[in-house]
Amino acid sequence: MSHRIFLILFLQYLLTEQLNLSPDLGGSWESVIPEPGGGAIGKILGMQTVHTILLPSGKILLISGSSQENLAPIEYYPLVQNPEPAKGMWIQDPDLFQKTKLNSYYELVNRAAIYDIKENTFYRIPHPVPVDDPDYLNKSYFAPNDLFCTGHQHLSNGNVLFVGGTQYSYPSFTGHRSTFIFDWQKELDISWTFVDWRQIPEDQNNPWLFSGFMRRGRWYPSILPLLDGRMMVFSGFVDIDKNYPSTYAYEINHFVEFFDPTTKNWSLVDVKSLPNSPFTTLINPTFKPTEGVECDQRCIEDNKNDTFKLYPQNYLYPDGRIYLTREGDWTSARTKDGAFIRHTNRTYWIELHGKNNISFSRGPDRLVNITSYGTTFLDPNTGLINLVGGERPDPGTLLYNDTYIDNHFAGERGSRKLEQFYQSNYEPNGGHWTLDPNFLSTNIEDDRTQHYALILPTSQILIIGGGNYHFYGSVHYPLLLTPSFSEQNNQFLGYVKTRMNEHTEGRVYHSTALLMPDGRIWLSGGNPSRAAAHQRTKPFSFYNASSGTQPLPDLDLIDLDFYEIAIGHVTARTPKGSSVSPAEVWVAEIFSPPYLFIDGNRRTEIVSLDATNLNYSFRKVIGNQVFYLLHSNQSYTVQLSNLPQSCCQQCKSSLVLNKLPSATHGWDGGQRLFRLIFTQDSLNEQIDFVTPDARKANLPPAYYMMFYVDCMGKPSEAQMIRFDDNVQEL
Repeated sequence: MSHRIFLILFLQYLLTEQLNLSPDLGGSWESVIPEPGGGAIGKILGMQTVHTILLPSGKILLISGSSQENLAPIEYYPLVQNPEPAKGMWIQDPDLFQKTKLNSYYELVNRAAIYDIKENTFYRIPHPVPVDDPDYLNKSYFAPNDLFCTGHQHLSNGNVLFVGGTQYSYPSFTGHRSTFIFDWQKELDISWTFVDWRQIPEDQNNPWLFSGFMRRGRWYPSILPLLDGRMMVFSGFVDIDKNYPSTYAYEINHFVEFFDPTTKNWSLVDVKSLPNSPFTTLINPTFKPTEGVECDQRCIEDNKNDTFKLYPQNYLYPDGRIYLTREGDWTSARTKDGAFIRHTNRTYWIELHGKNNISFSRGPDRLVNITSYGTTFLDPNTGLINLVGGERPDPGTLLYNDTYIDNHFAGERGSRKLEQFYQSNYEPNGGHWTLDPNFLSTNIEDDRTQHYALILPTSQILIIGGGNYHFYGSVHYPLLLTPSFSEQNNQFLGYVKTRMNEHTEGRVYHSTALLMPDGRIWLSGGNPSRAAAHQRTKPFSFYNASSGTQPLPDLDLIDLDFYEIAIGHVTARTPKGSSVSPAEVWVAEIFSPPYLFIDGNRRTEIVSLDATNLNYSFRKVIGNQVFYLLHSNQSYTVQLSNLPQSCCQQCKSSLVLNKLPSATHGWDGGQRLFRLIFTQDSLNEQIDFVTPDARKANLPPAYYMMFYVDCMGKPSEAQMIRFDDNVQEL
């Protein structure tokens, strides 16, 4: 017996040691508890963070809009034995957008915030205000603009373009046509403690600019920055629009649209009939719609062919072609039999011909059917597109929870796979894919979906967030992937995977993660079910604008204790004491990777950048911060301080650019790491580098974080720079 007790204690010790590593081995976590005076209540942010974007100011913009909530009251189990499926926030009705209903609409979408990393402040800010619907000449209707499930990406000047979002949630999700730009510099001039964020803002307190209507609506679109500064917009469920044939369930937008930030103009290409496009590629000739789902002949014919993925993860290549990996989302087309989910392994290339002409060609097939919510990144160590994890394109599964039957809808299970794309001009279809089904590990606990793969300044990759299932089984520990290289020829050998310490909150669907300028990682959100939102029935609480504090959100208007018990959004209420995660996670956490604990508190600092013989304005102070403008093929000098006294074995210093992150739905579509080649003086306090040609290096004009990683492997804090040949001043 004593031997058994000893063995149990020893195994418990090993397990404890594994899950509680010292910070220099496993990193460390902290909950975000913002300073008083803002819109948070302790660590409770009071809103979801579905869309998370780092601004050039170093602040984080957080958006959720209506956040997939149901409009209360709803029927739920066990109060009702066979409850009606909940219908979300916006039930199809054109009168929903009458001007007389603008205030109530705005209150339900008005979930936006700014987190200041340095000051640790969290301020609620206004959501964009709807504009008049141009289809109604009498201006009696507004155009919906809910930013839930929008697409977003940084423009070259650091502002953020938002396209589409939610029009209706029932009988199926549809997208709207509105687009907006968030002005990061105007935000710096607004004192949020003196603004009642609950109200439609006055112009001087509104950081949003309306940027026009797209041709059709988009729900779950993606934006790809081009090298000329334009934005290329793909996919999304269309809107219900009286100018087009009746919309069928899960209809995908077949327009590829371009936004020119210089002229503020939109243009488009209709790819519905283009040869070799997904829309003309037959993959399911025997398609039969799910019983009970309305699908006319046009719907049937369209579903025989392929289509764009929702939130497609597309990549621009140096030769100007665009590769459609086909990763993104299929599961929003989920029905009980999965009939509307495409099952295919095809990929595609797009080639641009001038500004408004494109063509398609077939790409190499993936080795397995296309998954949903795997996350991709352009590997800085190999140049390959890596695709990690993801779930099969199936309706999902039910699991046991709080009853004797399986009644907790978990969605589909994730995976441990790594798919890699090797581009080659010498292979048929432009390259090939490889597959490692057990890349993350051989343990099923490492199955992941809804997660992120973040590129760190050290060229390490952090796999973080997500769960074993779409809505269930949060994986609380990140995996740190450290590149290994041959000592003989510096050839990349692979990644060493290390399990990090665990975070506290459950992070599944709608969680977000991004790299911050100080080298730490932001992690927030999580949406395993639909909350229920009550409309306000009494006046807002009094707000004293001179108090210097924001009004707090009314948390009583949101019910978080629900979970889904069937595919069709049938809802149950969790009993008290249940272990079910809340329908929305309102607590953010910050992870400090192990590299921040190297060499104690010492940290190299980028003091300044300098340059000579430039014919443009190089430096500017914006909001008490210094920013630099870089051009291609120019020489610059970086002044450093607080360098290490010694170097670790096999460590090399590096100077890198990380493009600002823009994260949602398990993919950071903004991130990109580029290494700068430099020379260093004998004292190592000054380094000189020459910028590459931006087009040849495939670097879109944008703001980047410049990190110096010293010879101990510890990164500096970032210096914000703009790399843009198209402008002469910041």
